[in-house]
Amino acid sequence: MNPRNKFLIASLALSGFLAGCATVAPGQLVDARNSYAASSQGLAGKLTPTELYDAKKVLDKANLEFEEHGDTLECRDLAYVAHRKVELADVKARTELDRRAITEAVKAGVVVRDDQVRDTQAALTASRQQLTNERRDNVSTTNQLLAANDAQNRELESTTSQLAAEQMARQSAEGRLAGAMKDLASIAAVKEEARGVVITLSGSVLFASGKYALLNTAMTKLDQVAEALKAQDGDKRMVVEGHTDSQGSDATNQPLSINRANAVRDYLVLRGVAGEKITAVGMGSSRALTDNKTAENRANNRRVEIVIGPAAVTAR
Repeated sequence: MNPRNKFLIASLALSGFLAGCATVAPGQLVDARNSYAASSQGLAGKLTPTELYDAKKVLDKANLEFEEHGDTLECRDLAYVAHRKVELADVKARTELDRRAITEAVKAGVVVRDDQVRDTQAALTASRQQLTNERRDNVSTTNQLLAANDAQNRELESTTSQLAAEQMARQSAEGRLAGAMKDLASIAAVKEEARGVVITLSGSVLFASGKYALLNTAMTKLDQVAEALKAQDGDKRMVVEGHTDSQGSDATNQPLSINRANAVRDYLVLRGVAGEKITAVGMGSSRALTDNKTAENRANNRRVEIVIGPAAVTAR
């Protein structure tokens, strides 16, 4: 097999393998970025930079995971944790602001009236209670996150096993395709054109002169063609083209070419090729490969071509 055919086989086998990567950040990551940006410009950026830095480290991991692997479960989990750490930094910043206000009042020797002391103490108590509640909520959220992580890990293991099975199935299919195309190259010309992969079979091998009933020897060759076509990716579409030489009139050649194309198409469907993916057209003598001046040239023009393309293929 020449290098071009090897490249063709590899291209066909790998055509459905690649998938596109997601480029849109998940909502959890967007929320974490926004909350961190806002807190960095607010109280937390001034009063609780350590806690905010802790949040940024987790956010950086989430961003790195997204850049390298896209919208993964790990990316979402890290973004969620970063968001919660930003919120905790905000709460601690508000508490620190209250504490500093009281400290500054004491340093300045300000005499605060009893009702103001009670109000301040009440506010501090409320802040402490809020912090306690938020810490309790954080613990609950962390427990929920751990439980969710366990479930996601189990799902990831299941998905990994499924992907491994699918990869093995694809490798097996690729192996079958490579073998089928290698066998096919021994009985037919296989080449790549702009319209797709073209398998050319000599009309003299398939039919008696002027006839469209398949010869018995042709069926063996078409069995190999059918195996190669069945090994193609599921989205491939195929067209069987019947061609004649210029001997005889168009009124004779056109119906002969479509009848021959239908005979090949029907036999391939009988051998397992999906009928909805393969059609037949008659080209008559309109698409000669060479002039019809010699018997050899006319024999080359009498042919059946099977065109394999990624979408519905039409005649040239």
